[in-house]
Amino acid sequence: MVVRGGYGIFYAPALTSAGGTVGNFGFRADTPYVGLAADLTPLSYLSNPFPNGFTAAVGSSKGLLSSIGTAINAPLRATKVPYTENWNLNIQYELPGGILLDAGYVANRGLQLNESGEGTFNLNQLTTAQLALGNKLQASVLNPFSGLITVGTLATKNIQAGMLLTPFPQYPSVFPLYLNGSSSSYHSFQLKGERRFSKGMSALMTYTFAKAIDDYSIIANAGRNAAIQNVYDRYSERSVSPNDISQSLLLTSIYELPIGRGHWVGKNWNHVTNFLIGGWQVNGILTLQTGFPLALSTQNTSNAGGAVLRPNTNGKSAALPGTTEERLSRYFDTSVFTQPDPFTFGNVGRTLGDLRGPGIHNVDFSAFKNFRIKERANLQFRGEFFNLTNTPTFNLPDQVRSNSTFGRITSTAASPRQVQFALKLLF
Repeated sequence: MVVRGGYGIFYAPALTSAGGTVGNFGFRADTPYVGLAADLTPLSYLSNPFPNGFTAAVGSSKGLLSSIGTAINAPLRATKVPYTENWNLNIQYELPGGILLDAGYVANRGLQLNESGEGTFNLNQLTTAQLALGNKLQASVLNPFSGLITVGTLATKNIQAGMLLTPFPQYPSVFPLYLNGSSSSYHSFQLKGERRFSKGMSALMTYTFAKAIDDYSIIANAGRNAAIQNVYDRYSERSVSPNDISQSLLLTSIYELPIGRGHWVGKNWNHVTNFLIGGWQVNGILTLQTGFPLALSTQNTSNAGGAVLRPNTNGKSAALPGTTEERLSRYFDTSVFTQPDPFTFGNVGRTLGDLRGPGIHNVDFSAFKNFRIKERANLQFRGEFFNLTNTPTFNLPDQVRSNSTFGRITSTAASPRQVQFALKLLF
């Protein structure tokens, strides 16, 4: 028996370590290249690609008027380095027959994590107190920026009153880059059983029972994220992570059939019989996995300027009985959710803890036949069957309450059964 444990703090690279020049308003200018006119007449040549010169940067000459009237997306100067605290404790024990059993508790906590996905955290959002003004926010008032701003929604003579109540009324929206401060937690029980290769067979089983919680979740362009509804109330954004997989079971096995010379069956076969019948190996992979939590949204009638609006719930569970195939047209009870009143936020959580999308039930199988040609050459025939049982893996249902297909599953996430045969020469 072996007992292992550990704890560590791991720091991620600083978010601004490779920030580039994004957001250097006034000190960055892009000169577009136009090679052809509408009638395909050449306008620019490689010898002189910018005949009209370069667009000059205005620098600080406009002061606080720099880029007014346009949506800005700029990095923050004062950011904290993200880090995680990781800890684990596991026990290994070797059972008779060369079977290794490993059970452990694995957890981590993330702090100061990145939460500035572009277009998801608008600093120009109205507060709930301002939303209480209701229709007064849409009243037409004189635009104090008229004449100063000549492009965009702030260039008109009159604008809606709510546009002047934002923290930065000179910009339609303000999205910070490299904003951090979100957190996450992960706790799991992990079990592994392994039979090392012996007598032509090996097997591996892994099982994870886990729960991940966060208030923002995305990794670069990977993973699922649930957008923030109210930037002033981060506590209400904390929920089961959109990337949480509560249970996962994986079984893999390799088995060299005991058929052929030197095995139980055909121990004394001649070379021709052994060449034709012996030398078979079968392999299998079974994957069972629960689905992701659902993250609902609806038509954004809050008029707050946020990235998303979530629906209201009457407090009842929307889970329905039956298999996924039986619920394709109504995966969950859609009547539980309603559209919030204008100028209000929905009360549904960032994700639904009791309602998940379809899971994965998949079997892959393969059979190999080895033909010994000579001592250093071996020909292998391979028959591979992906999704052997042709079990469909469905995509998540429509999670937008205002869509006509809300609650329906209309596509699959994986391919149907695929079969391929191949010959492989090893030398």
